[in-house]
Parts: sequence; structure tokens; C-alpha cells
Amino acid sequence: MSPVHRQNDAETKLQTGIQQIDRELDGGIEQGSLLSVIAGPATQSEALFQQLIGERPTLYLTTLREPESVEQRLGCESDEVFVKDVRGSQTMDREFTKQITGTRSYSMSIDDTDDILDAVYETIEHVDREMNVILDPINPLEETEQPGAYREVINKFQSKMLETGGVGVLHCVTLEDAPPLRDMTLAISDVVFELELVRLTNEMQYQLTIPKNRGGTPLLEETAVKFDSEVWIDDTRNI
Repeated sequence: MSPVHRQNDAETKLQTGIQQIDRELDGGIEQGSLLSVIAGPATQSEALFQQLIGERPTLYLTTLREPESVEQRLGCESDEVFVKDVRGSQTMDREFTKQITGTRSYSMSIDDTDDILDAVYETIEHVDREMNVILDPINPLEETEQPGAYREVINKFQSKMLETGGVGVLHCVTLEDAPPLRDMTLAISDVVFELELVRLTNEMQYQLTIPKNRGGTPLLEETAVKFDSEVWIDDTRNI
């Protein structure tokens, strides 16, 4: 397939699949954007990805889980959803994965991290149409000791989304200690969604903020989010 170039229309937006958020963002996320989703390992952040997947074709790059597990959890029944394993040759022994799964840790050498960087770069290089490209999670790439190589991969990701008019999604899992290159991730990103599980007086509640939005106005007010068969905004309970 030949490359699909972004239209010369600054107002063209891609919907997130969450109607209330799309309205607040004047139609959605600007085409070609790189979106970082910040969330804890015990949150329902994957549901946000499912909403995006319902809007357009999706390439899902997994850096942690088996592709079969991703496909099962996402309910990938469409032939427009593609799951690719980019884990490289990492071995099961790293602290960030212990924090994510609660069962074991990963120990990843520099060479193993470079394998993931190369796999992501080469995969993104072949994207040739408007689609979601989800990298879940980005934490292993942010652990590299070669920030120049990481910057090259993320800038390639961003330029490919601009070229094809799609949206790139970086799942930034929050841990006790942030990965060394997390600040670079957020600086390069065009849009940042931050999902937080907070304790109220008698219950736990998800709150969503959008502290960064290069294509429009950020949404700094904490918005209550509900997860059931789909993701929706609880307008009656915003703080």
C-alpha cells in the first residue's frame, strides 16, 4: 500500500470513542498526534485503548504480555486489529515488571533493551495508513541507557503518525520510581491523558485529566470516569 499523507486541514480530529471527552476536545485528538496515557498498573487504562480500537484500524505493540493474552483481553474479533510482539530477547527478571504484575521481576540487559528499540522502530517504519498504533507499555523502552536511541525511536513514531494521519498511543505505567526517560516521553508527546484511581469518602473513583494538548486546550479539571461495557464520563459526580 502506498503511504497516506496527512490532509492539510488543521481542524481534522480523530475521535477517542469517549463522546464526552471528544466534545471537550472539539471533536477529538488532532491527526498525527502522539498520545501518552499515564496510569497505575492496577487501573482500567486498557479500557481506554478498547474505545480507540473501536474507532479505526489498530496496530498493538506489546512489550510485556503474550500476544495471545492481549488479543483475548481486547476481544480482537476484527481483522482490522493487529497485535505484534516486540519484546525482543529480554529475560524474566526486571523490577518494573514485578511492580506491574506483583509476581516476578525482569532483568533486562542493555542489548535486550536495544532489541526492543529496534523492533519498535522497524515495525513503525512499515505503517502506511491512518490507524492507531498502541505501544503497551512504553516502560521497557524508557529503561534504556542510550537516550539518543530512545529519542530517535519516539521521534520516528511521531513523524510516522504525522505522515499517515493516525494517532500513536504510549501506555506510561506509573510505578514507585519513574523510568529514567519518562520526562522525555512526556515532553515529546502532543497529548497527555492522566488516569488516577483516588479514594473518596466512601468509595474509590477514577479521575481523568488532560494536562497537555498541543492541538487545543488542556482539560485540567478532574473528571469522573466510569468503566462498564464502555468508557463514559459521570457528569453528575465531577469534582
